[in-house]
Amino acid sequence: MKKLIVSMAAALALGTLVAPAAHATCDPVYDPGSGCPGMFELRPDTPVGSEAYAQGQFAEKLSVVLRKTTFVKDTADDGLDAYLWVLYGQWNGDKYKEPIAVASGPGAQTSVEWTSPPGVSVTYFQVRVCLGPGEGTCSRWVG
Repeated sequence: MKKLIVSMAAALALGTLVAPAAHATCDPVYDPGSGCPGMFELRPDTPVGSEAYAQGQFAEKLSVVLRKTTFVKDTADDGLDAYLWVLYGQWNGDKYKEPIAVASGPGAQTSVEWTSPPGVSVTYFQVRVCLGPGEGTCSRWVG
């Protein structure tokens, strides 16, 4: 009986030491007040002749950072370059879109590192790929 009481006391003590540490970790869902980044991976359905992948995080002060594992690739000899576009801004406010990288020539791949502009709070973020300049031949936005 004494062993059982000692074992239960040890388990309770260990539980109180471990439980607070579990609450101190970051949740994978972005919480603007927590200081923990919200991670994401996006793979847009690309038009034939291109490929893309975006990996990044929502960071402090409502910004977005794309890591160097992000890329756009031109996979066809069709004379059209592959452009990686971003759409970002506020859910119920201003949104901005722009091409941030281009891959030119069959097999060419461009790595991308990008951070949303200072002073722009980002709660909305998506990517897509377009073939050629402009927005005539593009995948749908994903994010």
